[in-house]
Amino acid sequence: MKDKESFTRKVKEELCGLTDTFSKEETISLLYAFLSTNGTISIGGNNNVSFKTEIANVIKFIYKLIKEYFPYVETSFSFVKQMKLYKATEFKLNIIEGGEEFLNELQFDILSTKIPAEIQNSEEKIRSFMTGLFLGTGSCNSPETSNYHLEFSVRDEGHAKAILKMMNKIKSARFDFKPINRRNRTVLYLKRSDLISMFLAYINANDCCIEFENIRVDRDFSNSANRLLNCDVYNYNKSINKSKEILEDIQTIENALGGLQVISNEKVRELCILKKENPEASYDDLASLLTEKLEKNVSKSNISHLIRKIKQMAEDYRRD
Repeated sequence: MKDKESFTRKVKEELCGLTDTFSKEETISLLYAFLSTNGTISIGGNNNVSFKTEIANVIKFIYKLIKEYFPYVETSFSFVKQMKLYKATEFKLNIIEGGEEFLNELQFDILSTKIPAEIQNSEEKIRSFMTGLFLGTGSCNSPETSNYHLEFSVRDEGHAKAILKMMNKIKSARFDFKPINRRNRTVLYLKRSDLISMFLAYINANDCCIEFENIRVDRDFSNSANRLLNCDVYNYNKSINKSKEILEDIQTIENALGGLQVISNEKVRELCILKKENPEASYDDLASLLTEKLEKNVSKSNISHLIRKIKQMAEDYRRD
């Protein structure tokens, strides 16, 4: 849990350094996404609006954006110390004056899960929406864990479908978020490490993307090396066991006949003798040895065929 929180916090704090990169239209998209997933609206009076988060820099980031583009808004700050689980502090930015006008500019409808068309009519606005979505409710496991996972928790299935439909309009990247219901929310998640890395780059969390990629590549390389080593060990053990079976078959034949020299098939006879003399020899080694012994070309496939003959002979003698 702690690793997940720390990497998520790192991504969000990097995004908070992008204050000067958002136009007003992009800011509207970002705030809309944040408010729709991690905000509250009090109906009546001034339509009080609150943004909440457990990261102080995120609430400062939201405040700067609102002050930059919505100067008529009056705000206040508050915080609550949570007593459950890890006792985090929840920070809140409250709009106490100008809430109704603010919501109108955002075209925010608390009764609808639809996302306004104006938020979806450019790639940059969609990118800003996804940035706001991650700031509001996103989380990402540390790449140091073996469980790659990035997710958003949204209001319900209708809201999730609207977000997925909007993401289909992205031309510069293709994600594959999957929805799942969790308690009274719907979660959109990615499990593929390459798509998580791509998403971090898409929302301009470039430093975190590089960190994620470096750790992921190192981990994948290490895992690949381990897999190759395991395969080598497996193949070696398999070869040893196969060689042991062949030697047991040859011994069965030798015991039944009173010696290997009486085997009528020349290739079978010489192969049995060579295998006993070279118990660890591979099929390639046996092919070379038998070629030299018989002074005629013997291939690896010929050795395989002769081994099957030896096995069949041994089985026949065991039945007798």
